[in-house]
Amino acid sequence: MLKVARNILLLLSVTVSIILCGCENDIQKIECQAYLNNETVKGESKNCAVVLRAQQGTSYTITIESEDDWAHFSGGQNSVEGVMDATDKVVYIYFDKNASGHSRAASVYVAFSYGETFALSFTQLSYDSSVAFEREWAELPVCKVTDDYIFNTHYGKLGLKDDARNYTYCFDPAVRASLWVAYPLHKAHMSGEGNRNYSSFGYDPNVSTSVQANLTKSYNGWYDRGHQLPAADRKCSQQMMDQTFYATNMTPQQGNFNQNKWGVLEGRVRNMVCSDTLYVVTGAYFGGAHHSSIDSQTSDRSGNICPTPTHYYKVLLRTKKGNTGLSIDEIKDAAQLRAIAIWLEHKNTGDDTSITPTDCISVAELEDIVGFTFFPMIDDSIESKVKSAAVPSEWGIN
Repeated sequence: MLKVARNILLLLSVTVSIILCGCENDIQKIECQAYLNNETVKGESKNCAVVLRAQQGTSYTITIESEDDWAHFSGGQNSVEGVMDATDKVVYIYFDKNASGHSRAASVYVAFSYGETFALSFTQLSYDSSVAFEREWAELPVCKVTDDYIFNTHYGKLGLKDDARNYTYCFDPAVRASLWVAYPLHKAHMSGEGNRNYSSFGYDPNVSTSVQANLTKSYNGWYDRGHQLPAADRKCSQQMMDQTFYATNMTPQQGNFNQNKWGVLEGRVRNMVCSDTLYVVTGAYFGGAHHSSIDSQTSDRSGNICPTPTHYYKVLLRTKKGNTGLSIDEIKDAAQLRAIAIWLEHKNTGDDTSITPTDCISVAELEDIVGFTFFPMIDDSIESKVKSAAVPSEWGIN
């Protein structure tokens, strides 16, 4: 009987302990937190966010202090109050592009009703007004303002997304062609319902037809309508496929060069894709001396003069492992990236399809030739090292 009583007391003690622990967990409050989603924002950015975390029902006050009141909440307010209707909440801060020529700072103060306070700050960098077009895309070169260049991006259907970026171009009306076309490449882009037999060559709807080449038929002479972004790279949807047939994606390419050497290079680039994205810039260079097998110009179907490129190139960037899951700007070790440029003279190459190490140069070397800055998203601390290295064997070129 005594033993039974002891067991009952022990069971009651354990039960009470469990109940007390459960009650303690139930009444434990979430620790208040406050931070900014970005402590340094770009000059062309127009907002950032204060992220709050606290127990539901907790009240808060957020105040902004900035010289000349350049940063504020919705409605131009410098202070907002509220109550946490969930454990997490985001409050946006708004401002204009910073064209002041220097960076500027703002202080943010957060006070919760439990007594916790946080002092935060962020800096907005100066906006570079010489940049004509900027997006957070690793393939995009620096797009500088000129009197003539036209920058534009086409979007289309990719999987469940209806507005995935297709490609961006730098169009020069003086040559009726794009100087470069930049695009991401992944296996998702290369399979799907897209069929080039349903596509038609035509004008780009975003550029005046008066400065584009009329390519309802090919260029006159022995020049093909050469894609800069290959149609085969955009089988993911008919919409994306169709956009590769715009005149802004075309240049006059000598037939043998286009169908043999260049075509093989396009296929080899497709074989370089990985789980991480491959970033590609295809370019046409008009500044060199023409090979004897190439005319300096041809014409379109309306008789408009179309200069012929003296060289073509492809610039490639990807992670070495190919499966890091990181965006380019998150990588701080140059050894994790590889980049290269393939630089080809535009000429009648006959049946030649070879791509050799002598066709390869570093991205830095190509920048010196063509005058564009490629892959500015690479972290500043490793950019020079990544761009100055060119190892053809890493790309299967031996």
